Amino acid sequence: MDNIEEVIKFIDTHEKERTRNLLFKYIKKWPWFLLFCIIGLISGYLFTKNSPELFLVKSRILIINEDNSINNFLPFENSIINMPNSNIENQIGILRSFTLYRKALDNLNWDYSWYKKQKLYNSDLYNNQPFNLSQPPNAINAQDVPIEIEIISDLKYKVNIKGETDLNNYVEKIDISQEVNFNEPFTNKFFNFSLTQRNAEPNQTYILVFNNLNNLTNKYLTNTRINVEEENSDIISVSLEGEVKQKDADFINELNNVFIQFGMQNKYNSSEKSIEFIDSQLLRIKKSLDTAEETFSTYRRNNQVMNLGQEAQIVYSRLEEIEQEQYLTELQIEYYKDLLQYIDDSKKMSEMLNPSIIGITDPSLNSLLTRLTELYSRREVLSYSVEEKNPTYIVLQKEIKIARDGLEETIKNQLKTTQSRKESLEDRFNTIQGRLRSLPETERNLIGIQREFDLNNDLYNYMLERKAEASITKASIAPQVQIIDAALTESAVRVGPNLLTNLVVGLASGAVIPLLFITLLGFFNNKVETREEVESGTNIPVLEGIIKHRYKSNLPVIHHPRSGIAESFRGLKTNLNTFLEVPGAKVISINSLIPGEGKSFISSNLSAILAKNKQKVLLIGADLHRPTLQQFFKQKEKAGLSSYLREDKSINEIIVSTDIPNLMFIQAGEATNNPSDLFDINKFELLIRNTRENYDYIIIDNAPLLLIPDAISTSHFSDISLFVLRINYSHKKQIKQIAKIVQFNKIKRSSIVLNDTINRSYEYGYGHKYWKKGYGEYKFKMSIA
Repeated sequence: MDNIEEVIKFIDTHEKERTRNLLFKYIKKWPWFLLFCIIGLISGYLFTKNSPELFLVKSRILIINEDNSINNFLPFENSIINMPNSNIENQIGILRSFTLYRKALDNLNWDYSWYKKQKLYNSDLYNNQPFNLSQPPNAINAQDVPIEIEIISDLKYKVNIKGETDLNNYVEKIDISQEVNFNEPFTNKFFNFSLTQRNAEPNQTYILVFNNLNNLTNKYLTNTRINVEEENSDIISVSLEGEVKQKDADFINELNNVFIQFGMQNKYNSSEKSIEFIDSQLLRIKKSLDTAEETFSTYRRNNQVMNLGQEAQIVYSRLEEIEQEQYLTELQIEYYKDLLQYIDDSKKMSEMLNPSIIGITDPSLNSLLTRLTELYSRREVLSYSVEEKNPTYIVLQKEIKIARDGLEETIKNQLKTTQSRKESLEDRFNTIQGRLRSLPETERNLIGIQREFDLNNDLYNYMLERKAEASITKASIAPQVQIIDAALTESAVRVGPNLLTNLVVGLASGAVIPLLFITLLGFFNNKVETREEVESGTNIPVLEGIIKHRYKSNLPVIHHPRSGIAESFRGLKTNLNTFLEVPGAKVISINSLIPGEGKSFISSNLSAILAKNKQKVLLIGADLHRPTLQQFFKQKEKAGLSSYLREDKSINEIIVSTDIPNLMFIQAGEATNNPSDLFDINKFELLIRNTRENYDYIIIDNAPLLLIPDAISTSHFSDISLFVLRINYSHKKQIKQIAKIVQFNKIKRSSIVLNDTINRSYEYGYGHKYWKKGYGEYKFKMSIA
């Protein structure tokens, strides 16, 4: 249990350490954040001052729910039709259709637009065009290509055009710069128009764009917002954000008008078709009536018969009544059959007559037919703007199916009833025909002629009544949509640009940009950044790190003995003493994998800090390829290790003293052409064995291991091998390479020393103020003792 708690505590501590290091990585780049935040704030301010004002223009319309629901006439309950917002959703779907938007733009005649060129945007000159533009009949101009126009003089203007067009059914580049006279046509393969002066200002650049109305329609479809004001409300708001209040108001109002006209169009079409049908019937009946009237008058005159007898009058009245009913019954049967045939054809259904014209007054049939026709119309419009998988479209399809099934059932029942009535009328007609045959021939013929005349006359009057009713119905058609608030410029609300919002966005962007940049640098950085990375990548112990410093001295532990860099070397010394608790001289081999990691700097300063502690120290420069240690002690190149290996000098002859008490030095010696061949590990081991008795510490500064692999051989007779890694310089792969070197060469005791680490005193908040209180370096620069 204790072990588990220790593991959890270790993991928690490790995670906190990683988080702290991550935060510090960003904190130490605070000048970047400050700079970019200031730039972001300035950018937000300039953007606000140089951006056009934005206004929200809004209209409110009421959708009138007519009491024509088919639910009252269906023999079953329908949850879909009973949805309270179904009609509103359908109306919104219609109002978002491409067809209505395109119709509104066509009505507004926005074939082209004028703009004034500004620094950051082009100002829309709606209803304030700088030039009068005229186009010849059937002229074609490339669309959505900006045409820059500058006034040269009162007589000329310059045209600059750069862009692409598919005017000729393939993409062509346009690059035109031309001077044109006012009142003269500007004509080429892409354009054909002329300009005259209006209110254009000199030294201004104006932009003319011939609009592609399909693209403009899609733009308004995207920008226009249509919403139900409240849940279960019948009020819809139509709003638009833009730079020109009047332009947006004109579009919204025209869109509303087109929407209203669309809603009324089906009813108008139905009334028009009814009137057309009645007129055609009246024309036919009028001809038959004129013929029957002439025949009736001629017969009475030739046979000197003026009136029918009582029995004949009764028979005549019965026949007239039955024949009129038979005529209407035949029309109704044909009407029902046509409905059944075209019930799935939305176009044919929209062309069907109003059933009341032929005497069908069944309210369920009328409502179902009207409902289905409206649903077909809504589906057609909705199909332009949504896909079949859209929820609104799916609900509409279900409503259509229910309405269609209900109408079909009603038609079949009515057709069956009407056919039965037709058979009954035929039986009655045959009975009356029997009584007619018993009358005198003169009265029989007169009845036939008078019946023909009266029948046509009654039908003519009947159709005149129906026409009057249809005309009244057409005149009384009311829109299903009522505008509550039209879009007005006076009610427009300014919505941008917002200075506070842009400042916040600028500030946030200024903070995010360096954050992302630093994060990306860290992601792609293959250099060692923290001690934790090294500890997590290897099992080799990591000793106290040598902090980054800004001193120009090669030996800061001597010139700045109370500085942070000196303290870090003292910490390293303490770590080494803990590791090397053995009597006698301690041999320390200092290695690095590549040049530049600070191996010689650590070797010289560690030797100096040990010597200052009254320890006898021997520093050996074993890098025969590129020796630099003599520069740290300001000594000239002379006999050294290379001389000993060549047996030119003895051990005592190559050991020299330094300006630091207790610190002796063997430099690498004179350069040689074959340093690798010169290095003899047996002779070097003899050197170490002979010097152990005279010194407390022997420090070996080896050559870089990736360049001189044989340098690691000194580790076999060293008490500890130190491997130097430099923060933000050494590669992360070197961590694994050090572990492989240690394992392959069977080095018993090894550690890693980090160079250029973070100064923890500043990280934890202990800055110069504590060093000034006696923990810092001396006020004067110490000389080498």
